[in-house]
Amino acid sequence: MADYTVEDSRWNNRVSLIETYMNDNECGDMEAVLKWNISQGTNNPEQRRRYWDNLTNMFACVDNSPLKQTGRASTLPQVVQDSLAVLEATYKAGHAALYASSPLFGKVESKRGQTAQPYGSEDNYVSAMTSNFLDRMKAAYKAYEKGDTTHKQWDGTLDKDGLPEIVIPEEKDGGKA
Repeated sequence: MADYTVEDSRWNNRVSLIETYMNDNECGDMEAVLKWNISQGTNNPEQRRRYWDNLTNMFACVDNSPLKQTGRASTLPQVVQDSLAVLEATYKAGHAALYASSPLFGKVESKRGQTAQPYGSEDNYVSAMTSNFLDRMKAAYKAYEKGDTTHKQWDGTLDKDGLPEIVIPEEKDGGKA
């Protein structure tokens, strides 16, 4: 027999896209059917893939479909994706301001390696710095998820000031944790 299961976290991430869409847009007659498929999939994890197929088929002809994404969809919980979006905007703005503060950053900062070329433009610099930052934050979240206390951890949320609380591993006698 075929396996139609979908993990809870993946199902919840997908459903949140549709629920956000329903809150922001008038769905008319489609709303009741969307809610029914979501309810059935939530209550029957062994058949979720079938209900997800129903949901994606319903959005196939919708112009502003929340399900038409380019590239691979993130498997991170929605709260983590939302936090990363806030942090990304702040980090980009900060590095753009830093780059604009002096031409030094365009001349000196470069990718790793002796022969690496400087970033040269603000867009290249900001994009590279932001990408590195997001990779580090995702790694910290994955360490948190796994309970890996040897690496920096982040629970995926932001405090009241919009900042992540990062737990740094404690150093043991003589160096690393």
